[in-house]
Amino acid sequence: MKKIIIAALAVVMMLAATGCESHDDHSHANMVGNVDDGGNLAQEDMPYGATIYELRPSNDDRVKYIVEFDKRYFGGDGETADLREIYLVHDYIVAINENDHEKIKNLYYPGFLEHLCVSGGYANADEYLDGMNASLKNTLGEDFEIDYINISNCLLESDEEAVNYFNFAAAEIATFDSSLFEKITSQKVVEIGGYTCYSTGGNSYVFEKHTEPFNLRIYQVDGEYYLF
Repeated sequence: MKKIIIAALAVVMMLAATGCESHDDHSHANMVGNVDDGGNLAQEDMPYGATIYELRPSNDDRVKYIVEFDKRYFGGDGETADLREIYLVHDYIVAINENDHEKIKNLYYPGFLEHLCVSGGYANADEYLDGMNASLKNTLGEDFEIDYINISNCLLESDEEAVNYFNFAAAEIATFDSSLFEKITSQKVVEIGGYTCYSTGGNSYVFEKHTEPFNLRIYQVDGEYYLF
């Protein structure tokens, strides 16, 4: 059961192996796919990755690390863009790097991480988070730091690939607080993979070349965004 909850919490990380290429040299062909020569797709019809944007410390003092994402899926464009979901993903990675249990818990809907961990066979969320941190250090290195975040895909309620994620969450929400179903106004599954990189021992590595990406469920409840 603990293996199931670890997968559901989407923090399965990766084995280190190859150097992380320069971020400025990234090619996104693998994300957006190929459009036949002469094709004329409208932007809204193009797949995830067609309109990539990088949130950097140099253009947003709210972030410590670069976060790369398709801006069509997250809060719109321009000065009025709502980037709260991006900040949520960013802050999760910061908290994972720091092994800050309270920060991680506060990114989830109040009490929900504790519920997930207990229902998954842990004594509490702290036991789970300590185990996760130990596993990451064993896999990545004692001094690991995830320092480049690539949101490589975003699945919506209408996407078949997301059904299992949403069904799992629905079952847990039903036993946690069924009244939440009336308050949820959006749900997404965010994939953290692609060119996401971490550093350890003075070197930088890209991990999706060696393992599957991990995923986070982001729900909007009463106008606020939370992990579930």
